[in-house]
Amino acid sequence: MPTLPVVQRSVFSTPRSAEFLDKRSLQSQTGQDAARFGRVVVKELLDNALDAAESAGLAPEIGIAVTTDHEPGVVRVTVTDNGPGLLPEVVGRILNFNDNVSDKETLRSPTRGMQGNAFKTLLGIPCTLGVTAPVVIGAHGVRHEIAVSLDPDGVPAIRHETSPSTRTTGTSVSVPLPAGLLRAGEVGEWLQKFAFVNPHALLVEHAHSGFGEEAGIYKPTAGGKWRKPLPTDPTSAHHYDLPAMEKLVFGHVREAARGGKDMTLREFVVSFAGLSGSVKAQKVTALLPGITRMSGFKDSRHEVAVLLAAMRQHSRPPKPSSLGRVDRTHYEHVLDHAFGLDQAWFARKELTDHAGIPWVIEATVARTHRAGRITFAVNYSPTYSDPLANTTLIGDTVTGYGVSSFLDQADAAPDPGNQYQRAAVLHLICPAPQFTDKGKATLVVPREVANACAAALDAATKALQRAHRSKRRAESAQLRAVLRTAKQEAKAARTRKTTVKDAVAAVIEEAVAQARGAQGLSFSSHTLFYKIRPLALKPLPAGTKLSAPYVEQTLIPGWEREHHPIQGLYREPRGTLHHPHDPSGSSDVRLGTREVQQYFPPAWSFDKILVIEKTGLWPPVKEAGLAEKYDMAVITNEGYSTEACRDLLAALPPGKVQIFVLHDADPHGYNIARTLGEQTARMPRHHIEVIDLGLSVEDAIAKDLESEPEVRTTALPAGIVPHLSQVALDWFTGEEAARNRKGKVTQWHCQRVELNAFSSPELIAYIEEGLARHGATGKVVPPDSELRFTAETAVKSHLKAIVAQTIAHTLQEQRILHDLTAAFDTSTLAAIDQGAVQDYLAAHPHQSWHTAVDRLVHARMGAHQPALHAHARNLLTQQIAATTT
Repeated sequence: MPTLPVVQRSVFSTPRSAEFLDKRSLQSQTGQDAARFGRVVVKELLDNALDAAESAGLAPEIGIAVTTDHEPGVVRVTVTDNGPGLLPEVVGRILNFNDNVSDKETLRSPTRGMQGNAFKTLLGIPCTLGVTAPVVIGAHGVRHEIAVSLDPDGVPAIRHETSPSTRTTGTSVSVPLPAGLLRAGEVGEWLQKFAFVNPHALLVEHAHSGFGEEAGIYKPTAGGKWRKPLPTDPTSAHHYDLPAMEKLVFGHVREAARGGKDMTLREFVVSFAGLSGSVKAQKVTALLPGITRMSGFKDSRHEVAVLLAAMRQHSRPPKPSSLGRVDRTHYEHVLDHAFGLDQAWFARKELTDHAGIPWVIEATVARTHRAGRITFAVNYSPTYSDPLANTTLIGDTVTGYGVSSFLDQADAAPDPGNQYQRAAVLHLICPAPQFTDKGKATLVVPREVANACAAALDAATKALQRAHRSKRRAESAQLRAVLRTAKQEAKAARTRKTTVKDAVAAVIEEAVAQARGAQGLSFSSHTLFYKIRPLALKPLPAGTKLSAPYVEQTLIPGWEREHHPIQGLYREPRGTLHHPHDPSGSSDVRLGTREVQQYFPPAWSFDKILVIEKTGLWPPVKEAGLAEKYDMAVITNEGYSTEACRDLLAALPPGKVQIFVLHDADPHGYNIARTLGEQTARMPRHHIEVIDLGLSVEDAIAKDLESEPEVRTTALPAGIVPHLSQVALDWFTGEEAARNRKGKVTQWHCQRVELNAFSSPELIAYIEEGLARHGATGKVVPPDSELRFTAETAVKSHLKAIVAQTIAHTLQEQRILHDLTAAFDTSTLAAIDQGAVQDYLAAHPHQSWHTAVDRLVHARMGAHQPALHAHARNLLTQQIAATTT
């Protein structure tokens, strides 16, 4: 038999860098799936920025922005700080993926973040998500562009290019991500979470969209004496058990074995809190006569126990107060800034657990005007989720599995069904938190700590618990009364004539189901009326008619107040919001329910709103440029303001935007001004501050405007009578003109003046007089941080244009395109027929044929991309060479 050849198999090794460039490994390290890598980037960038400033002893000033990258489909998350700045050599060490370098794994301190090697994950995440744009770091006058990828054999390929940078203070880090990975508003939410537990920091979200000049800015509230443990502070020996101390000691042993510094035993001892004195250090080292340097523990592991016992003996256990605190006034300040604070409750618990580890637990629960959320934080850094999710919390009357469950049982969890919204913050501070997962998301805590957490939450929710129990008792009593009433009404209904209101109420839910359809689509109030009408008319006498305004504006809102809001129902737009500095009107907003819910005003655009009851007066106001002159938005309505209009105005932060109203000098005009700010039957809890510019009766008389007679057939609106001057009351009351058979007055002859009595120039002058009278003539000017950011963006835009012009003048772009087209068979790439497009659209029915052609061409060109790029570079190089010779 022939001898078979012996195969010598090669042995390969995979670099450790793969764990930072592999999606599954990164998911394990961060505790987040790939779809949530955006939040990992935002959190780690903010953690690093705060640590950098604190390490230098500076009050942190942190900025964050999300911008569009030049690479299609890519956005950039950029965070800046005022720290000492990353040195070029430190950036170089970060790129060593083969070594995991982190002091957070061994040192026990209330350290922010605690992931360790976070910067390497920031470099690896874009690669795992298919983004080729580089991570950009700016510091010490150097701009670093770093792109990381894996070769087919798993070896990392690192491209690191440097160039001059204008940044000489602090560090700027910009991480590219796929567009859409971060949902709208997510960056602002994370900045808000950091603001809750960092009262010493200035946090700014650049280009924030929201109401008021403070939108997206969280200013520090802590004074100069406030302090939290810093990354540079010495740790305490009492924070360690024996396994933790062995891990720390043998970390030094490994460092010495690799050629690093072999620290003396005395240097190691004095680095701990309470042991910096030479006398204490000598007492500790005297108990280890055979060891002078940390490498000496290599063969004397048992001596670590002696070392730990000696350091504990000669130093005092730190009190929980040494971990720092966040004052309740700061939590309330941020809650008010974020959600509009109605009332807040706060509790703090401090303890030392059975292992000697100190803890501080801070719980804040609030009742807010706008929808809130629950914020969790550990050691001055927000967490991705509830860190006590796997912990049973037992309070006096409430028991929950995790914080969210506890708050829900206490009626303290966010719930759109509440009259007031809810928000909560739970902050745990501990030098040695024990997590159950590598992503540092879920804590395991001793039972005494869990009891302290439950006690803090119990104390912070006590008032809400009492109110909830009282509400439940009242609801139970009300239900019994309703059942009694229902029985009585059912008995009386057999002999009672059905009214229009009864008929509509009986069929409204069936009509809603028809309007919504099986697909559950939204529907207008007018559509609902058309579904109600045939159902409601069946039990009513023949010839009965239903009025659309009566059903839509009275019966449907009344039913919602008695039962619940109708899901999917929207009111059609009646009125328009006009923005200043928008001559084309492209950003006008129609004031309907859906439009207002989706509306986010542009930042730094206006600080005043003028509501005019007449749409026809907008042209002269627009032509006079009042909106631009006073940085004032203008709302035009036809008569009374809609709920959508009042909802929009009610969402404005109190005191941030002045609201003015302009109306006719008649009862309806005065009532329009009143109902814009005060509660009505349809909006019983509505209240905002509105400044009435007129037209008042006194102003009409003073300006000698022509009045006109009016026949009034209904009583004056009761709500306006207390607000009328005697002159206005005389005008609007008028004289009796007719009575009915029973002697009741049915007509009055009155006087009124419309705004249209002004000429257009007179109207503009009248509005400006009113604005000046109320001190509302100023312009919107953002804070310096926003101005700097906008100016820097403008400078970059101009520079980019100069570069583009220079390239266009120097190179023949069309010649390169012609040569590149000639070198490849573009006709084959472009051979897209109807069959291919129809197949694509069958699989993607929501896309257009334009998108189909683009995606099909992109797929065909994928295999040719390397050759196309290489040939384009060669053509470009040839032109540059020809230009410079």
